[in-house]
Amino acid sequence: MKLRSKIHFYTSVLFAVLLITVNLSVYILFARMSVGNEIKRVEAGAESIVKGVRQSAGLIPPDDLLRAYAPLDGMLRVVKEDGTSTPPVTTSTEQQLSKLEYAFEEERQTKRIEVGQTSYVWVSVPVIWTDGKVVNVQVMESINNTENSLYALRTVLVVVTFIALIPAVLSSRILAERMMKPITSMIGTMKEIMSSGRFKRLSQSGASKDELREMEETFNEMIGKLESNFERQERFVSDASHELKTPLTVIESYASLLERRGKERPDLFDEAVEAILSETVRMREMTEQLLMLARRPEGWSIKLESFDLARVAEESVRSFRNAYHREITFFAEGSFWQTTDASKLKQLLFILLDNARKYSEAVITVRVGGDEQAHWITVEDQGIGIPKDELDKVFDRFYRLDPARTRGSGEGGYGLGLALAKDIAEAIDVRIQLDSIVDQGTTASLIFRKKQNGE
Repeated sequence: MKLRSKIHFYTSVLFAVLLITVNLSVYILFARMSVGNEIKRVEAGAESIVKGVRQSAGLIPPDDLLRAYAPLDGMLRVVKEDGTSTPPVTTSTEQQLSKLEYAFEEERQTKRIEVGQTSYVWVSVPVIWTDGKVVNVQVMESINNTENSLYALRTVLVVVTFIALIPAVLSSRILAERMMKPITSMIGTMKEIMSSGRFKRLSQSGASKDELREMEETFNEMIGKLESNFERQERFVSDASHELKTPLTVIESYASLLERRGKERPDLFDEAVEAILSETVRMREMTEQLLMLARRPEGWSIKLESFDLARVAEESVRSFRNAYHREITFFAEGSFWQTTDASKLKQLLFILLDNARKYSEAVITVRVGGDEQAHWITVEDQGIGIPKDELDKVFDRFYRLDPARTRGSGEGGYGLGLALAKDIAEAIDVRIQLDSIVDQGTTASLIFRKKQNGE
C-alpha cells in the first residue's frame, strides 16, 4: 500500500472512530438522563398516589380510590403481606400487565422491566393501609415515549455519522494529497537527478512554515551541499590532472634519462636526482593544498576557543623565521583576545608569510592591533606589489602574477595559497583584506570582528 493510500485510509478510519465514539457517548449520556428522569417521574407519581390514598382512605372505597389514581398507560395494584393482591387497575390497552407475577416487598423497590415491545418503570412503596396493615402500592407506568425519542435520536445520529463521513473521507484524501505533494516532488526530482546527472532543487510554493516546508528546505540545502561537494571533487580531479601533469612529466623524463645515461655520467645523475626530488616535494605540497581545497570547511574540524591573537601571531612568526631563516619584525600593541581556531589561524598566517617570502627579499613586518569594533593582524612585505586590477583575482585558484614580476628567485607558487587562505578565513569567520602598491609592497590584513552581546 502506498503512503498516500495509508494516510487516506488511516485518517478516514480515525475520523470515523472518533465520530462514532462521540455520537455513541452523546446517545448513552442522553439515554441515561432521559430514563433517569422517567424513573424519578414515576417514583414521584407513586409517592403522590400513596399520599392521596392516605388522605382519602376513609372517604372513598379502596377500589374506587385505586381507579382514581391509576396511570393512563400502566397499572396500579395493592399487594398484601400474605402475598394476595387487590384486583389490578389498568387501562384497556394495558391488560397484559395484570397477568404479571407479583410479590410483597418489605422495602421500597424501583426497576425497569420490558413487557413485549414496551418498557415500563415499576415502583413498589410500602404503606399502612386503611385496615392498619402494611401493604405494597405497586405502580407500573410506560416510558414508551422516551424510548421512541431515543430511537429517533439513534436514527439521527446514525444518519449524521454517515453524512459526516463523506466530507471526512474527502478531506482525508485532500490531506493525503497535500502531504504527499512535496514528497512526490522530491521523488521526481531525485529521479531526474539520477537520470540527468545534474543537480536540481525543489520549487517551493507558499509561505507556510510547517514540517513539509522545512523538509523541502532541508532537501534543497542537502542538494546544495552535494552539488558543492561534487563541484569540489570535479575541480580537484581537473586541477590534479592538469597541474600534476608537468611535475610527472619532468620526473618521467629525468627517470628515463637516468635509465639511459645515469651510470655513465655522474653529473647527470646528481642533476636528475635533484630535479626528481624537487618535483616530488612540489607534487606533495600541491596535493596537500588541493586536498585541503577539495574538502568542505565543515569537514575541517573547526575548534573555536578564546586565544590571545598577539601570542598566536608571535608563535607563528617564530616558527616561520626558524624554518626559512628570514628576517621578520613583530609588533603587538597589547593582548587581543578573540574566539577562533588557533591551528587554522596559524595555517592562515603561514600562507600569508610564505607569499611575502616568495615575492619580497626585504624584511617582513607582522603587526597585531585592535580597537572597539575589531582586532587585526597584518603581514607587510616590501616586494613587487600587486596591480589594482589583479587584487581580486589573486584569490582565484591557480591564478599567478606575471612571471616577469616575480623577484627572480625562480620560486613561484602554485596559485593555490590565497584560494586556500580564503576558504580558511571563511571557516573561522575572518575577513582578508589586501592593500598593495606596485613596486612598494603588499599588506595582507586578517580582520576579526568583535562579537557583540547576544551574537
